[in-house]
Amino acid sequence: MTYQQARDTRREYRTVAGRFRSGKLAPVLATAVRESEGGILSQNITCELDPVAGRLLTPVACEVVSVFVPVQAMHALANPEDNYAGNTEVIRDLLLSGTPLFGLEAESEISKRLGVVPKSIGGVKKVTTVARLAHNAAVNYLRLRKYVKATTVASNNFAITPALIGETVLDRLNGVLDPEDRVNGSVNLSIPNMVLPVSGVGSTGALTSLDGLTTGYGDPTNWSNGDVPSHRSDGASSVIGFKNGIPDVYATLIGAQAGSVSLTDFYNAELADSITRNLRQIVDENPEYGEEMAVRFAHGLSVDAGRQPFEIYRATKIFGQDYRQATDGANLDQAQTDLALQISFTTPVPKTELGGVIVTFASVKPDETLASQPHPILSEPWGVQNYVSDELARDPVPVTIRELYADCEVADEETRVLYVGHNHLKRSYVNYGFNRHVDPTTVESQNSIWTLEIPMSVTPDSVIYPAQISQYPFQDALAEICTYVCSSTLTLQTPMIFGPTPVEELAAIEDADVFGDGGLE
Repeated sequence: MTYQQARDTRREYRTVAGRFRSGKLAPVLATAVRESEGGILSQNITCELDPVAGRLLTPVACEVVSVFVPVQAMHALANPEDNYAGNTEVIRDLLLSGTPLFGLEAESEISKRLGVVPKSIGGVKKVTTVARLAHNAAVNYLRLRKYVKATTVASNNFAITPALIGETVLDRLNGVLDPEDRVNGSVNLSIPNMVLPVSGVGSTGALTSLDGLTTGYGDPTNWSNGDVPSHRSDGASSVIGFKNGIPDVYATLIGAQAGSVSLTDFYNAELADSITRNLRQIVDENPEYGEEMAVRFAHGLSVDAGRQPFEIYRATKIFGQDYRQATDGANLDQAQTDLALQISFTTPVPKTELGGVIVTFASVKPDETLASQPHPILSEPWGVQNYVSDELARDPVPVTIRELYADCEVADEETRVLYVGHNHLKRSYVNYGFNRHVDPTTVESQNSIWTLEIPMSVTPDSVIYPAQISQYPFQDALAEICTYVCSSTLTLQTPMIFGPTPVEELAAIEDADVFGDGGLE
């Protein structure tokens, strides 16, 4: 027997209700898992939005994600300057020293929203720092999963953060910002150090030395538009040849050996392609430490995986819409849309040596769209399709602003924003909203469209929502429009030892001297 083996069962039954704004990554519940505990977590989240006057034409989504944040991840976030922060063996030593790994702090917005009930110490409501650290570590993990260079939050963040864009422009178009040159068999041609004969440069007058100039390629005096940019000390002048008003200077490579490419170079390029794809996959699957893992991969080393948070559940559902219209009374002919949904899940809780915290987030999002993306087929000339040429097209294709935004500025039309594969813009096209003939300012007030235009490119700050988004379809556009109820049931097998249940004192035993021992003092 070891004290890492389960000896009993620990249960938690919690129901937390609250409200939050749209466009926020709202924390709704935190569940603590101590060392060597594992079991089952079941949660049911019901969300209701404030009524919308009239008819809402676009869908509204609710995203629920639950992240397991191990103790190592919280320790690494809390100690960013420590060279060994998050190291499992270091944390073991800290625990054995008897010093609490995480102390107490006054409750904050994060702990309140996570449903953590504080303890009063000297009149101050105190909670452990674990709630805040787990929240911030989970936020960083989710941001880095969206974009590996995304801006992260510091350990001392006490506020809830904006929601994440559901699909960035790179996700929607399957594109990249900077294509990797080693993919698709790029071969580097090595050019040896050599001196090449140059045509188009000559001299006039007597020559005592060439000084790098080459003659014998025609009479300089017969060159039209000849230029004399410099004079030599011996009285001669250098001349550059022109052709149609353009300098006609070039290297003569005929018969010159300017380097070579062997079959081995192509084999190595193919191998480099495969390795590069594997390294990219490692980084994408492990956003926080992927680049470090890629470097260590080359040397046969690994990274302590215990400090990496991971998702245990994710779901996105569309709110059900109930459109109702009054048939009598003061509100005759007035209509409203009610929106509600329910998300339930049951997931295993992994058993880890040091434990962690499960943080559940919920987000309400408007319909995310690319603003007025031109139709990839109906906005181009209709001509013959060369399928043989398409079959051989392997190079990334640049995408300009004009291909993503119909109303872009003239000066921005040729600006490159990303790269995609050949014909990838035509693979999938999504567009919502009124047609371009309709003036949105004249649309009947009982019809609403609620959308968010996603950024045209991806930057460290563009993968999250703005700090505040418009909630104009709702009656109170500044309010927390979503009311939620989160019910959670946690059942864990635990090595925790529970002592015997105490027995209430029975006075009759003493009064009647039942045991004949004169009673206990």
